[in-house]
Amino acid sequence: MRSIKIYCRECEVELTSELNEVLESTLRWEDYDQSIIAKSKFSFLKNIESNKNDIVVAIDDYNLINHADKNRFYGCCGSDGTNGLNKLCINGHEVATEFSDCWTGHYIEFDDDKIFISEKNH
Repeated sequence: MRSIKIYCRECEVELTSELNEVLESTLRWEDYDQSIIAKSKFSFLKNIESNKNDIVVAIDDYNLINHADKNRFYGCCGSDGTNGLNKLCINGHEVATEFSDCWTGHYIEFDDDKIFISEKNH
């Protein structure tokens, strides 16, 4: 399995500390209102709409800030993730979407077009 760090494609600022890969098959989609993935882990996720491989991580203390547009965090108890990218790098570039509502699993999905990864060799 791989270890990576995630960076903003536009300004190259580091977004995460080192993350270790887990298989997509281990993600816990059935656990609503809970994290689908353990902290310090990541998984590639095939985005059916865009046909891209986005990266899924736990909601954690990353180098991210919330979007100023509060409509991006629509949901009854958290963000349902349906109103666009809602997480920014510290320089204000849109990079990811937080899913944290009561009817969704909790995670952050990085947009493959907005980030790049640095892979650590073991």
